[in-house]
Parts: sequence; C-alpha cells; structure tokens
Amino acid sequence: MKKTPKDFFRFYNIVPCNCGREKQQARDVIELQARTGIDIALYSLSLHPEGFPARKKAALLIESYRKFSRALEGSKVKPGVLLQSILGHWPRVDKDEEKWTRTVDLDGNTPRFCPLDENFRNYIFETVAALAKEKPCFILGDDDIHAFSPKPECFCKLHTAEFNRRTGRHFTPEQYRQAVLTCKAGDSVCTMYEQLSQDTVNGVCRLIREAIDSVDSSIPAGICMPFLESRFNGFAAKAIAGKNQPPVMRIADSKYCEQTALDLGVNHLQAMSYRLFWHDIPEVLDETDTCPHTLYSKAARSVHAKLCSAIFAGLNGAKLWCVNTHKGDFPVNRKYTDGQEKFRKYYPALAKTLQDAAPEGIVIPVHDRFPHWHPTSLRDRVFTPENWVDRMLGVYGIPFRCSFDLTGNGIFAIAGEAAIERFSDEQLRQLMTRKVLLDGPAAVALTRRGFAGDLGVKAEYRDFAFNREISADEKTAYPIVKTPNIPFLTQTASGAEVLTTLRYAAFANSPAEKVCPGAVLYRNRRGGTICTTAFQLDFVFSWMHEKRKIWLETVLDKLNGKKLPYIAADFQPVMLLQRKLKSGADILGIFNLGFDPMETVSIRCAGKPAKAELLQASGRWKVLAFNWNKGIMELPVRLECYEPAIIRIAPC
Repeated sequence: MKKTPKDFFRFYNIVPCNCGREKQQARDVIELQARTGIDIALYSLSLHPEGFPARKKAALLIESYRKFSRALEGSKVKPGVLLQSILGHWPRVDKDEEKWTRTVDLDGNTPRFCPLDENFRNYIFETVAALAKEKPCFILGDDDIHAFSPKPECFCKLHTAEFNRRTGRHFTPEQYRQAVLTCKAGDSVCTMYEQLSQDTVNGVCRLIREAIDSVDSSIPAGICMPFLESRFNGFAAKAIAGKNQPPVMRIADSKYCEQTALDLGVNHLQAMSYRLFWHDIPEVLDETDTCPHTLYSKAARSVHAKLCSAIFAGLNGAKLWCVNTHKGDFPVNRKYTDGQEKFRKYYPALAKTLQDAAPEGIVIPVHDRFPHWHPTSLRDRVFTPENWVDRMLGVYGIPFRCSFDLTGNGIFAIAGEAAIERFSDEQLRQLMTRKVLLDGPAAVALTRRGFAGDLGVKAEYRDFAFNREISADEKTAYPIVKTPNIPFLTQTASGAEVLTTLRYAAFANSPAEKVCPGAVLYRNRRGGTICTTAFQLDFVFSWMHEKRKIWLETVLDKLNGKKLPYIAADFQPVMLLQRKLKSGADILGIFNLGFDPMETVSIRCAGKPAKAELLQASGRWKVLAFNWNKGIMELPVRLECYEPAIIRIAPC
C-alpha cells in the first residue's frame, strides 16, 4: 500500500475544552483541516478529581466532548481526547471533598489522590470507559501520569503496605518515607522504591487500557513522557497502547517561553537522545508546545524550526497545541495556522527523505546507565547538561549527533566530570580506543579514574596564573578567561603533540611565559587518538568569539585526520545538521540562530559538491547555482532569524 504524507509525519492538534463553544471549536478545526490537512483533533479534558462528587465534573466535560464530536460529523476531522490530567499536575488546588487516599510525597505533603485507592481507580476506569463510548479516534494520556508532583511519591499507607509486602519490611508510612529519604543510590530500598513507583505509573496506564478495552479494544492510545521519568516512559507507552496496537509516545522536549534561539542545539540533542533511547517505540512525537499558546511564548517561525529539527532527530509526528482554535472567546494567533498551511507538504517531504538517512557529525556519547539515580535527585538524564553541543557545536555550525554505541567511527566529544562518572571502567577503556575530544573537567575526571596514561597528560585542579592560549605555531591567540574549572595539564608522554599552550603575561604586550599545555593530541597504546584540552565550556567570553570557533575547527580537523565534511563558514550563530542518504548524498539542515539575517549560506566543504538543491515549501527540490571559492560553497539562500533551510548535496 502506498504511503500517504501522514505516514511519514503525523500531527495531533490539541483543542481546548470550551464548554458552550463546542461548535466554534469544531468550525475552527474543520478550517484547519482544509488549510493544512491536519485531521486529528484531540479535545483537552482536565479530568483529575475536583469537587464533590468528582464524577460530576467528569460528566460535564465528557458532555462537552460529545458536543464537539457531534459538531464534526460529516467533516474530514477525526475527534479524539487528550487526558490533559487524570492523576493531576501541580500545584494542588482542590479541597478534601472526596475522602479518597491522597498521595504523600517525599516532603510529607499530600498533593493529589493515590492511584492505589480503589475508589479513585474506579473513577479512572469509569471516566475513561465513558469517553471510549464516544468512539474517539485516539486517546492520549498527558505527562501528569508520573510518580512525582513535583516531589517523589508515594508514601501513603497503601504504598507502604505494598512496599512491605514486596520486601518483607514492617515500615510505617513515616518510616518508609524516611528510609527512602536517607537511602543510598542503588541500595535495596532505593531500587524497590524505584520499581514500585514505576509499577504504579504503568498500572495507571494498564487501567486506562482496560477501561478502553471494556468498550472497544480497537481505540488506540498513547502517552506523554514526563521530563523526570524519560528513561521509564516507553514501558508506559506499551502498557497504554493495548494488544496489537503500536505504542505512541510524545517525548519531553518542549521549548516554550523562549528567550533565545541559541539553545535549539541542546534541544535537538535532547530529542535525538530520547528517540535513540526508545528506538523500539514506532511512533514518537515532538512536544511542539507553545504554552501558554501565544506568540509571546513561541513564534510561529520558531515552531517551524523546531519541527524541522524534530524530523532530523528521527521523530515521526508532533503534538501541536491549540492551532487555529479559541481559548475561551479569544482566538489563538493564526500565524501558527499560516505556518502549518505554508509547510503542509514540506514536513512529510523532509520526513520521507530522512526516513532511512544516517546521522553524521561529532558524536556526543549518551548514557543508558544511571548509577547515581536517587529519589532526592531525579535529574539523571540520558545526556548530561555539560556538553559540547550547548555552547559550541550547536552554535558554531558543526554537525553533531548522539550515540549509545561507543565502538563506532567518528569523533566522540565529552564534556564535564558528570559525563565521565556515568561511564563504567569498561566503557571508558572502549572510548580510549576511539578518537575523543575532552574538555578540562572531563580530563580531570579521567585522570582521577586512572586513565591519564591514555591521554598523554595528567589533568588536575590547582591555583595557577594564566591569561593567554597560544597556538603551537605562535601565530594565533585564542580568547580564554581564567576559571576554577580550567585544569593544569602536565605532559606525561613524550609522543604527545602540544597544539596550544596556556601562558601568562603580566600586562598587555609584555612577554608571555609558558605555563602548561592548553590542548594536547596523543595516540595511545590502545590505538585511540585523544585530544585533551584545558578548555572549560561555561564562561561566555571564552566561547563567544570567532577565534574560538577557529580553534575548535582546527582541533577537530586534526583529530579527524582531514577536514570535516561540512562546517558553517559564517561567524554568527548557526546550527548545522547532517544526514547521509543511502545514495551517498547528504542532507544538511541549516538553522540561523542569530538575530541578524544571513544574506547567503556559506558552508566549508571538504570537497566541491557536484550539485546543491533546496527543499521548497511545496515539498519539491530546487537546484541551486552556487559559488565555490577556496573550499567555501556559497548558496543563494537568505535566512531570517530562526529560519531553517534544508539542502541536498550530491557529492563530487
């Protein structure tokens, strides 16, 4: 069967519940479908218990959905449901009216009802079953289905009894809470608490599935990933999907209330890492949220850039919010609609092109080990906050990707002590056989772990004076500012090649004395090539500079043994993504992350391309005439702030 555009990239548009205005919302989404082709409209229902009896609220909202659904009869729009809340987000706003068991969090607060309470479970089952009788095209659980709100749960009498049953303990609820509060990462209390918490979440998803199946097992369902439970959410997606239904999961990669475009790179890294971590989930959606759904929070152009980035990350759908709808009596800005209409053929064309493409670029190793996970610190993510993407690769226009595989080709870039702590000794030994770029703190952590011999240098923190970084040929001074996290490097291997040195000058134009190496390249006994730098990524005056970009290009070319295939040549913020097609052609995504427009797109290429093509809004490719000068391809493509361009390059 021939695939349709929606088979390559599918949109789920969230429609605000608007009691008394259901026909208006229906007219809105019918118009949206006519203009954009988006035909899935998920009516947003906040169904966590409020008031007394709680079923009164549920009945009112289900009736509103019924009216919305009926108003769509005869149209091309398929109504569905977003369970915008069923357990409840935070903060707590309800009164104690239903006398059901409440959760107890790690601080002893009682934020919401406990899903082990039979009365609450009956409420969930009956509410979802009532919705299923309305024959929605899809039911999506939101990210309130988690085990925290916002502190970890649950230490009520029901959860305590279950913990005791599983472990043979005899804790009271308060003893259980204190035991988890003081447990060590990985010990028996911590491990069993973690398992019980996830069983609770998955149990809610199974309960929702059972309620759907009691009416119609053919109704598909999916789940939204909570940010703090990203490594567990695939199990919830499988539980709610049902028998013979493909799991659907919206990942946690929102980017709303934006104040800068510069963090699109790390947002892309986040999306890539979650997609890769949950590679067995067939349909993974981008969190294209504009909360609170106004241009003050997220521009329509920003939505377009994020969707293009999501497709490069391997996602095959998106959860949109409120496009072409009303919130109360006020219309959501139609610029979002205009963008979807303009690019309705663009997104499926890009997704189709990239469906079998291989990611290329500098490798950010990501983590499937969570040795430090603890209920008091839930932020052990698949990738670490310190990384080369956030401040350098993602704004210098150097392609990057992520990988759990530490045996592949490419340059692995590691930053920060936390990243090294996440790897086992075996994994670090494997990394030392590859080409690796290290920042200063990562080098310190490796030295402490006994891997200095693989680096050709010893890295340690000490108080020392420096205010210069100079290239080995003495021709280039790189910007650097002293911070406590820049280590002192001591060369330990005669075969190590010093690429830069840190120096000290008493004042401007005075002689500068050598202090220690600033960057060292070493081919070690394992066969690996390691570039250890003293550089530390945090300080803006060290990396917000053209010469620091030149430094990174030089270091990476040296590590690679030849020029990297593609680097953005402009000295302004750019994200450049690269994917390799089976034909050998490359797909480049160029994102202008600066405030200034790019009058042309300039890319440093390892070889002169045979042909360059631009993906147009129509979904068709247009051949571009380009200028070639000294290894730079200049394309006649103008990019405004936050505007992307997709280029197909035929190799020479």
